[in-house]
Amino acid sequence: MVIDTSACEAYAGRVHRLRTQIVFADFTLASRHQTILAKIESLRQYFLTMARQAAATESSLPITTSSSSVGQPRFSYGVDLRPVSQLLKKPDPMRANASASLHYLSVGSVYSTKYFEQKMSMQVGNAQASGECTLQLWNEKKQFDPKLALSAQLDGSLLDVASHTRVGTDTINATLDASGKVGAASASAQVVVSADEQTFQAQGHVAALEGEAVLAFHLFGASVSVKGSGSLLSAGGDISYSHKNREWEMGAKLGFIAGLGLKVHVKY
Repeated sequence: MVIDTSACEAYAGRVHRLRTQIVFADFTLASRHQTILAKIESLRQYFLTMARQAAATESSLPITTSSSSVGQPRFSYGVDLRPVSQLLKKPDPMRANASASLHYLSVGSVYSTKYFEQKMSMQVGNAQASGECTLQLWNEKKQFDPKLALSAQLDGSLLDVASHTRVGTDTINATLDASGKVGAASASAQVVVSADEQTFQAQGHVAALEGEAVLAFHLFGASVSVKGSGSLLSAGGDISYSHKNREWEMGAKLGFIAGLGLKVHVKY
């Protein structure tokens, strides 16, 4: 049976408004009137008690919600050339960035009680790409000293799954956050070119399965957390080169199940 607490409280208010104080000279009528007022008050308390008990029961019941959506491609970009700063020869870089993302299907659910909460989300067919470019023409001394920086990031996966579990109260609780990917691939690159610096970095990674989990304990504002991660049937590699501030560094790393890398650093 579903009880409407608002309706019960409204009935209690209507019953209370029926009470009217009348003075009778006759003792029998006065006694009868007080009996009626007591009955009205008893009926009012009945509706109030019903509303309070229903509200208490509802607060202890679990709350379950679910959602799903078919994603649409999203694209954003921005350009800030700062023409005034360039005319005044200020060391403010010009910027341009763009990003695009697509989630083919998203599904989520929430199960919550007073001392327990479980959130789950799943995304099928994920793809994200972003890039940024900055160009600085002037240095602090208003001298022409161009510096170009480029960066790009690409991520994709067939299936993303994430969960959040909390046990306890707001002040004392334990949480477990876990996430995993099936068919994950990522790549990134960064380039910096100026008179004083030349840097190039690129890396790529693919994995059939990968995931991580974070277990945390919270006690009156203090927290302790432990994080673990792993991958299965993974491969990746990166290469880097940097020359700046009288330092030169080059490195490479290749991994398949296990990784092997080499880095050379020279300072003069």
